[in-house]
Amino acid sequence: MAKVYTGKVIIPSDKIDAFFKVMQEAEEKREPFRQSLLGLNQEFHQFLLTKYSERTARKHASIVELFIDFICRQTDVERIEEITRGMVNTHFKKWWKRKVWDSTTPDELRVALRKFFLFLSREKNIVNEKVLKALH
Repeated sequence: MAKVYTGKVIIPSDKIDAFFKVMQEAEEKREPFRQSLLGLNQEFHQFLLTKYSERTARKHASIVELFIDFICRQTDVERIEEITRGMVNTHFKKWWKRKVWDSTTPDELRVALRKFFLFLSREKNIVNEKVLKALH
C-alpha cells in the first residue's frame, strides 16, 4: 500500500550527510516517474487548450504540476494506479494549504484533478477508478 510521508524528521548531526545521500538517490530513482507525469501534464494542458481559454488551461495544469510535486516528494507511489483517494483528497489539500499561498479553493483543486484523471482515463487509457470515484 502506498504511503504518504507526514510529520517531522529528526536527524542526528553525525548522520546528516548519509541522509542527504539517501534522499538524492531516492530522487534520482523517482525521476523517470516524475518526468512521465510532467509529460502527461503537458499533454493535458494542450488538451485543455482545445476546450478552454489559456488562463483556465494554465490554472488546471499548474494545480496538476503541484500535485505531481506532492506525489513525487511526499509519497512512495511509483505508478499512477497506486495513487489513493486519500492522497488526492485529504493529504493533497492539507499539503496545498500549508505550502501554497494563493486563493485556490478546495473545489478548484478537486475540479483540476478530476479533469486530469478523466483525461488520463479517456485519452491515455490510464485508469485509477478509486481516484475518479473520490473526485466526483
